[in-house]
Amino acid sequence: MIKVKSPQDFWAGLLFLVIGCLALWLGRSYAFGTATKMGPGYLPTVLSWALVLVGAFLALRALALEGPPIEASLIRPQIFILLAIVVFGLLIERVGLAPAIIVVTLIAASASREMRWTETLVVAVGLAALCVGLFIYLLGQPLAIWAWNF
Repeated sequence: MIKVKSPQDFWAGLLFLVIGCLALWLGRSYAFGTATKMGPGYLPTVLSWALVLVGAFLALRALALEGPPIEASLIRPQIFILLAIVVFGLLIERVGLAPAIIVVTLIAASASREMRWTETLVVAVGLAALCVGLFIYLLGQPLAIWAWNF
């Protein structure tokens, strides 16, 4: 009987294998081309094979080397992080970049039970200023800083 010595690596390897094989199957109709004249399927195929190889390596390594067990999943962080992503998508056009970043930072910080409001507010305002400077002024993205379009 084969014994899995590292469940984390084993299941991660299987996940990589499945995703890699699925991507290979979905991209099978794209022309591959050559290394000098790449077709639309060249990069997806190469990356899919890389995923398959990494997955196989992890899964086989999990059979030989001891590793940590799979830990119980915490639902609170998952919910708050997913909520932050959805809220950002809903707010970015309605309130602008700066308020959306502040609200999303507050929601994402709520995923941790050790969150402190004052530190989180400072980080939120700093992130908003950094994102405005980077995306709007430096990269010239056509985003509104403040917009109240409800």
